[in-house]
Amino acid sequence: MSKKEVLKAEEAVEVMRTTGVPAQETEGAGVVMATEIIADLKEQLQEAKEEAKAVTEDWMFVLGQREILRKKMDIINFVLKFHDYKCLEMAQNFVRAAYNQQPPEEEEEQEGEE
Repeated sequence: MSKKEVLKAEEAVEVMRTTGVPAQETEGAGVVMATEIIADLKEQLQEAKEEAKAVTEDWMFVLGQREILRKKMDIINFVLKFHDYKCLEMAQNFVRAAYNQQPPEEEEEQEGEE
């Protein structure tokens, strides 16, 4: 037996073992099945890539929110240490000015995009 015949016989045994159908009945369908399987796998891969991208974007948003909350806590902790009324008033005026200068909320922009 040539190498090609041995490989074909081994393939037939493998097909028979995995599908339970004799290889002669699946020769034409083998290529079609393989093509369908490859197409399905490509589709699954694309879906997985899109899902991974969405998870990454969500994670980056969460990290950004964590940093914002950390800054807010730092500011609150500093303000709690103030004992002088004039310092508190100055801090309040500064915070009010900073609040008025901030850009519009990103959530409104994101809702408009969706």
